[in-house]
Amino acid sequence: MLALSLNANAQNGKQLGGMKPEAALTYMQKTANIVIVDVREPRYIDNYFQGSIRIPWTEMGERFNEIPKGRPVILNCGLGWVAPKAYKILTEKRKDIPELSWIDGAPKFDEYNKWLKQQKKK
Repeated sequence: MLALSLNANAQNGKQLGGMKPEAALTYMQKTANIVIVDVREPRYIDNYFQGSIRIPWTEMGERFNEIPKGRPVILNCGLGWVAPKAYKILTEKRKDIPELSWIDGAPKFDEYNKWLKQQKKK
């Protein structure tokens, strides 16, 4: 329900809403130039996606311009509870993002990082 109400606010770009962790992993692997933004407070970061940008959701309203322009963005937190708050902020402030989503559940950090390492070897 939250994804539907947040999607209604989007005017530009493709607002994908929340994705279950397995679907998000597949999306991240298939999407060129994706930007992963970790929106957790630093004290909650124990594992993370390699290459991700870290902007706590509580600072997103001031730091949203740190996200590269014109690239797909996926947000993550530990369980999918605070990422929707950052998503809402970005749907309002960054209409230039072509695809915006968040991981709705526990992110697949290890699986993605292993896949990314394999891609770099190719």
